[in-house]
Amino acid sequence: MGMPCSPDLRVDRRRDTLLLQEVIVGKRRIVFGLVGILTLLIAGLTAVGADSEITYTIEDVGDRPDGLREVVVSTPLAEYIFSEEHGTMKSAYLTFAPYGTEPTELVPGSSRNDDNDLLLIQSMNFPFSLTAGELVDGDYEIDTERSGEVEPGVVQVVLMGMLGDLAITKRFTIRADAIYTIDVELLAENGTGEPVDLSMLLGGSIDEGDYDLYFLFDDERGEDLLATGSYFSFDGLGAMNKTNVLFLSPSEGTLATPLLQGTPAGNREFGVRLKIPAGSSSHSFSLYGGRRRFLLMKDAGLAELDQPGVVARLMIPVIQFLEWLYRATGNYGWAIILFTILTRLILFPLMRKQYHSMAKMQQIQPKLKRIQERFKDDRQIQQQKLMELYKKEGVNPMSGCLPLLVQLPILILIWRAILYSSESIHLSPGFLWIPDLSVADPYFILVIVTTGIMMLQQWLMGGTTQAQATGTQKYFGYIFPIIMAVLLWRFPAGLWLYYLLTTATQVAQQWIVNREMAAAGHGRLTIEEPAIDIDSEDISADDADGTETGDGDGGSEGRG
Repeated sequence: MGMPCSPDLRVDRRRDTLLLQEVIVGKRRIVFGLVGILTLLIAGLTAVGADSEITYTIEDVGDRPDGLREVVVSTPLAEYIFSEEHGTMKSAYLTFAPYGTEPTELVPGSSRNDDNDLLLIQSMNFPFSLTAGELVDGDYEIDTERSGEVEPGVVQVVLMGMLGDLAITKRFTIRADAIYTIDVELLAENGTGEPVDLSMLLGGSIDEGDYDLYFLFDDERGEDLLATGSYFSFDGLGAMNKTNVLFLSPSEGTLATPLLQGTPAGNREFGVRLKIPAGSSSHSFSLYGGRRRFLLMKDAGLAELDQPGVVARLMIPVIQFLEWLYRATGNYGWAIILFTILTRLILFPLMRKQYHSMAKMQQIQPKLKRIQERFKDDRQIQQQKLMELYKKEGVNPMSGCLPLLVQLPILILIWRAILYSSESIHLSPGFLWIPDLSVADPYFILVIVTTGIMMLQQWLMGGTTQAQATGTQKYFGYIFPIIMAVLLWRFPAGLWLYYLLTTATQVAQQWIVNREMAAAGHGRLTIEEPAIDIDSEDISADDADGTETGDGDGGSEGRG
């Protein structure tokens, strides 16, 4: 049998137990205080209003002696430039660039320099230029009476010109809350008495290896132009790459056919052909020029154009659930909070079991330490004794990994969902001090608070484990949150809000488990003097076969 513990050792252990109890009570008070402050902060502050401003300005083109003008329309997501020169759209510039994207020019033949100046290929035919046989568009004039903000958040650009005997009006309608979608209407007065074949371009070139040309025939996507008569309906065409889309769709009632032709410069022009009857006629289209987001394209009637992968398909229900919570609360901040609470409630039964196992791991740390010290020269026997102890105590040493493995896919899904919902979040009201949850916290408060709570969680859950750790292991739990903050500080504030609430609820759930363990007599608040003599029957009774191992610290001599 092992040597009995001396009275002094028992006194030291009871004193350590009392000190540990005081530390735990202090930690709980700190946790309650932080949770209370966080709750008051969230409940007490009001949301910042959404920035849905749309602007309309007419600018003179400085290098044109003929005095042609341009109309610049700016929305929260993009900037559009319409020109009196041929009545075209020379720029569709995506100014809003969520995490992982860059501001992007969509119009083929246009680009931006480092100073954000618009650069044009002057010989290029830009979107919405018209031709009718040998006739080409002349210059247009802005109809200032019908152009401008026609109602709050809605701007119209009306350009009037002539194409031979055709009087043409091009009307573009841009809405501040529309996501990358513009309504296009072509009005024609045909006084020739005969139908006229008209071509309207969407793009004057396709850069090889950058954008690919796609068609929609009979609600199916294809890369080849089908022959007339081989399909029932033509549903649009446009250019698309992995991140951006420029696509024109005829509205219901507009009969159009696809146009794809070469140019003398070797480019490929693409657009639509229209049959303009005698008299007055109207032809309507919808232009989607924006990010390649499945749900946004679906809302624009282009679901068949995109083919989301497995991760994207898993993400779609999460995005739709977030949108439902947003409609119910009126704010994406509250939507993320409710999403986090519901997620943690659903996962709590699984997490509770793992927290119990983790708490038992902390409880047996003194025994683990003694085994490691006793058999430090024989790793094989050390591992054998450790596994025997785990089995005896009913502890899984890998239990701490499962909560992370369960949480990680959810974290990835909510991260991707926030990124893919960036435009909707950007157009929604802000939250607390954050005007836009789709971009980084302007003051990095969420980053700092989340990092602090992660370190608090390590301190709260460390307990005996932290005391028994050595070397870098003792500090890694505190270093990791700092590394994470340094690497991810530019992540969207919505993701940091989710991670902050997740960490805070983990701390609260761990506290509940600690209370359960304490009430059952197995927790930190009722720590009894552990039997840590490694030669006693409760740990090494399996050595009864007479095998002697270790370096001998007095225990082996006590064995018969």
